[in-house]
Amino acid sequence: MSQPSTPSRRRLLSGLTATAAATLLPVGKDNLAQAATGSGAVGDYSADVVIVGGGYSGLACARSLVAAGKQVLLLEARDRVGGRCVNQTLPAPFSQYVVEGGAEFIGPTQDRMYSLVQQLGIKTFPAYNTGKQVNYVNGKRATYSGVLPWTGLFSTAEIGIAMLRIDDMAKTVPLDAPWNASKAVQWDNQSVQTWMDANLLTADAKSLLRLAVLALLSVEPRDISLLYMLFYIHAGGGLTTMLSTAGGAQQDRIVGGSQSIALGMARELGTRILYNSPARQIKQDDYDITVSGDGFTVRAQHAVMAMSPWMASRLNYEPLDGPTQYRLQMMQRVPMGSIWKVHCVYDKPFWRDAGLSGQVTSDAYLPKVVFDNTPPEPGAPGVLMGFIDGQDARDAVLMTPEARKANVLKAMSVYFGPQAATPLAYTENNWQSENLSGGGPTGVFPPGVLTGFGAALRAPIGRLHWAGTETSTIWAGYMDGAVRSGERAANEILGR
Repeated sequence: MSQPSTPSRRRLLSGLTATAAATLLPVGKDNLAQAATGSGAVGDYSADVVIVGGGYSGLACARSLVAAGKQVLLLEARDRVGGRCVNQTLPAPFSQYVVEGGAEFIGPTQDRMYSLVQQLGIKTFPAYNTGKQVNYVNGKRATYSGVLPWTGLFSTAEIGIAMLRIDDMAKTVPLDAPWNASKAVQWDNQSVQTWMDANLLTADAKSLLRLAVLALLSVEPRDISLLYMLFYIHAGGGLTTMLSTAGGAQQDRIVGGSQSIALGMARELGTRILYNSPARQIKQDDYDITVSGDGFTVRAQHAVMAMSPWMASRLNYEPLDGPTQYRLQMMQRVPMGSIWKVHCVYDKPFWRDAGLSGQVTSDAYLPKVVFDNTPPEPGAPGVLMGFIDGQDARDAVLMTPEARKANVLKAMSVYFGPQAATPLAYTENNWQSENLSGGGPTGVFPPGVLTGFGAALRAPIGRLHWAGTETSTIWAGYMDGAVRSGERAANEILGR
């Protein structure tokens, strides 16, 4: 879209009618609390840039633009920041402790997250990784060390070779344009399950690779294209890195919970964030772009959609021109993964005394991946956290709370002994019930989508820019990828 050589009356009026919400108040806890408990944006606002979404991508984008001297407003539909990353206070009598209800781990090469930790004065601590891991497969429990459990000579060798082969294929996928890989069409036309069935002989090897897909993306192998998984693995530095604790993507946790980073960024932005303000419509012309919701409008020179493709597809766009239609078609084809997080709280982490790390891989029960999620403070209770992913997560939404809890506690008792069957507290976080997330941890690409629509993933449409962890070329799907995507969108606007 062309920029007019002289300002229009509309643009002059929009500049004169900037409201107090766009006038940046001093940043402080009182202002942040006032914004978080407010009833939402009301009236007409103006800014240089309006950002939709207060997760890590939106916060990082706003932070970069403010540092460059831009006037920014960030619209957040919730009463909090963090998106798919949220702290959860443990039930009484442990309410002084928090765990993570969503994203939580960071690890080596996630440089943007470690930079934020340092800048905001936040501390990390190692995820507990001392002792043996539990593997429960084919009705038998065993313990192991390392990345892969022993399932027999042939199957263990087969999955090890398959992982090396997958990593080698992944390295050939261009991070900035996976749809341009030499075998893009061949790989995108098949699901991961199709590849597994054609290339793996043993049921144990197939089970382990399925578990890896569940752990990384919270979907079934049949749900995603092989090309997308290869891109995702390349973006995360390889399967071993992504599946490992020490030296890998699960290496560190955040003191005070992972949302504390988002809260620190929000304190810096202060009243530039308008909470309880869901956007409904994006409308642009040659002069500016307007984001509107129930009872408010924000007029700006640029807008950034900092959310998953599926969530962004729920807004109305004008004009609905060719590039917008193309992007909308892509967004409709990128569903969210399916995930729950459950926490079982005990008076102490008793499994540590038994020489166990608290980590589990399993082919049975709802939670097939488990971690020790004990808070770092002295005297904190022991906490086991389980992921419920993919088809299990979908099935779990149809179960009664009592049946779901019974299944989880049965699993914990099988993995860790009878003491695990009677926790002092139990919590669930169902991301399918989050209307503003629709699942997690990330949007995923089924067969045919990357080659059919990938070019629309990051391409700006006029004044409209796209962020969100799904658009990142490094650590896509992770908090680090979200931050990188927000900074990339800011650089687009700044012409860098």
